[in-house]
Amino acid sequence: MSHIVFVTTELSPWVPGGAGSVVAGVRHRLQASGDRVTVLLVADLDADLPDDIRVVGTAPGFEARSEIAAAALGDLVAEEAPDLIEFQDFDGLAFTSLTRRAEVGVEGTPIQVRLHAPADLIYEAIGAEPPWIDVVRSMERSTFRMADRVVVPSPAFGPLLEDRYGLEPERILVGQPPSPEPRRLDLFPSTTPLIVSLGRLGEQKGTHDLVVAAVAVLRDHPDLRLVLIGEDGWSVEAELPMQEWLKTELIPADVAGRIEFTGRLEGEALDRRLAGAWAAVFPSRFETFSLAAHEARAAGLPIIVSDLPAFAGLLDESTGALVYDGTRHGLTAALEMIIDDADLRHRLAAAPSPGYDDPLAPYSTSVAVRHPRSQAGLATAAVQQLERDRPPVESGTAGGWGQRAMQWLPGPVARAAVVVLPQSLKDRFRSVADWRVEEERRAQEARQDALRSRIAAGAYPALPSPRVTVVIPCFNQGSFLDGAIRSVLEQTMESFEIIVVDDGSTDPETIAVIDDLDWPRTRVIRQDNRGLSAARNAGIGEARGELVVPLDADDELTPQFLERLVGTLDDDPGAGFACCWALLFGDIDAVWVPRRYNPYQLLLSNSVVGCVVLRRAAWEAVGGYDETMTNGNEDWELWIRLMAAGWGVAEVDEPLFRYRKHGISMSVETESRFEAGRKEIVERHPELYTEEQLDAARRQHYPLLSIIPGDVALAAAIVAGHSKYVAHWSGVEHADPETLDRLADLLESRPDLGAATTNDTEPLVLVRRWSLHDPDGPTTTKAADLAGSATEQLRPGMFPDPAWTVPNTIDGVPVQRQRPEEDGRVPSWAAT
Repeated sequence: MSHIVFVTTELSPWVPGGAGSVVAGVRHRLQASGDRVTVLLVADLDADLPDDIRVVGTAPGFEARSEIAAAALGDLVAEEAPDLIEFQDFDGLAFTSLTRRAEVGVEGTPIQVRLHAPADLIYEAIGAEPPWIDVVRSMERSTFRMADRVVVPSPAFGPLLEDRYGLEPERILVGQPPSPEPRRLDLFPSTTPLIVSLGRLGEQKGTHDLVVAAVAVLRDHPDLRLVLIGEDGWSVEAELPMQEWLKTELIPADVAGRIEFTGRLEGEALDRRLAGAWAAVFPSRFETFSLAAHEARAAGLPIIVSDLPAFAGLLDESTGALVYDGTRHGLTAALEMIIDDADLRHRLAAAPSPGYDDPLAPYSTSVAVRHPRSQAGLATAAVQQLERDRPPVESGTAGGWGQRAMQWLPGPVARAAVVVLPQSLKDRFRSVADWRVEEERRAQEARQDALRSRIAAGAYPALPSPRVTVVIPCFNQGSFLDGAIRSVLEQTMESFEIIVVDDGSTDPETIAVIDDLDWPRTRVIRQDNRGLSAARNAGIGEARGELVVPLDADDELTPQFLERLVGTLDDDPGAGFACCWALLFGDIDAVWVPRRYNPYQLLLSNSVVGCVVLRRAAWEAVGGYDETMTNGNEDWELWIRLMAAGWGVAEVDEPLFRYRKHGISMSVETESRFEAGRKEIVERHPELYTEEQLDAARRQHYPLLSIIPGDVALAAAIVAGHSKYVAHWSGVEHADPETLDRLADLLESRPDLGAATTNDTEPLVLVRRWSLHDPDGPTTTKAADLAGSATEQLRPGMFPDPAWTVPNTIDGVPVQRQRPEEDGRVPSWAAT
């Protein structure tokens, strides 16, 4: 039995709607099959509901509803983790849950989104742009990209989502909604033509197209009647109730008496209307799965539908539907045909209803949860894109005057001003006029002045044989380029040159910046746009230094970068490159501490910050960067080839590289497509990813267990080791392999545990090694005796002095740590 959670704003019959009917139908079928279902209903509703339905309330605003859904989901997951979570796609309802997966507690839980009615596609079909559409469009598009899987109602939607949202085909699953139960009516068509339309009145549904097309047909057939059955909707174009707009603008007086609006009908009242109809028409401009159309067909009525992906493969003349081209002219012709051709009506009425797939298929098929790095990259891109798509702050508001104020307020005063503002004003003020942005601008000006003074004093004589060449590829990033170059000129090590590679920039500002470069020791190479790998290779190919540094144009070096990394590399002749930690700046301020270099872990994911000091001989030995890798991960692929060729790595545990985080940069996109990037690497190096090779690498570089004798310093041994778990033999006279296996299995099943221990009579402790490098790591211990009883307890005293661990802050800047891959055994995705 599986536990499936639905998060929705509709649920039939309590909150009616097409999506609500789908959730209700799936819920009923899952429960009948023995599965457990919980529905989180984001709505204002006071009703007596079944126990499996939780009403969590709602609020105005798309982001507010998404946050309410995430909070309710977090509460539910804290009680019991479900096996699958499904969101409807309305208004990006899943956005917050997907951007904060770890916080909500669903980092490892499959999340799928069902395509039903994205505003993005609806309003494009309508041809209108409401003022809020950019925010909803941004949330919905990101939701589709972040979801582990998107369920579509027909195969025709797969290519649409691939092209429009960049979804991978393997993350799209066809899952038809619950089909209507067969219920053939006893039809007695009226003696005069009667056409009915089913569904809410609206521009999305094409109601206005039907009225316009029907007017001419009504005039040609004086006895024809048109009945519109459905709730009134809202006209985006006219900003009026749909029925009012149709009656006042589109329905002429001479035919008004033959067009009837009934409102919503159910039961016998609906059946009576359908039984006398000649045909039912569904003129939708956009649908994903029109339940009303399938219900009419199941009742035996001939139907008219537009040529949409929703109907492709299900509804055509062989299943009782006349399909028109989606235009008003085509709809007029279809109405004429259905009225004038009795044989056509009879053929359509007698045709069998479509065959439907099992609606529970999406709940019996496994979902591949995205890798945490992909989750993080996609979430970062989603949040940044939403910030871009929010309406701009108007001139004269807090943002307008605040941004000007930053230009002249002293730094301390600006900071104080931000602190004392009311919260409602503070959030808006900070979003556009953060004092840190202004401080950065002022700092850059001071650096520029100091550097120009040094240049004027002759501090940078020409070097015929520089030790290091810093290669800076640049494609349309001219606004950052001077900062990157200045950071090289500020180095404490003096033997360097700079090569700027203009990779076919098209931005006039960037072209002008490169044309005007007059920094010392700086050369420019220009080429057609060929991508980052090719630009780096071109620059390194022209380098005079024996060591090279690939520095992106939007990043910078700290002054001691070259001195510290070159010195460390000189001390290790077998190392192909030296790397360090990163100081993140721009959108965030943090120190990024990657996990320590490990050849096995490197095959699973990258842990090396891309800006390194690289031996040109090593670069030449492996053929440079792979220029076919144009979507990111080119540095990771190079590290793998260097590792396979026998080159080692020299590590400097200091944040010496300044890594700019701004907007949806290439690094964010690279993270967001982590699985696809890893697949590219596996395809290029299949010999490294066989089960045998991975198992050998794991045993050599990442064994499951290290055993440390009691007389060895625990802290030093943990730092030097490579294993996933550490067993400290202090005070243990005897421990058989079964005990070790039992403790290891306990930690494998409980990633939230930092350690496991036997009872006091046999005090063997197994520690999760990575958690000891992280002061915020799990410190919960489970003590288990051999009889099987267990109690959880905190054992802070069991950990060594944490002085050797990475602290929570470095020079006042918060630390972010890369957790290692948790694959203690060969990962299933990698074996070829």
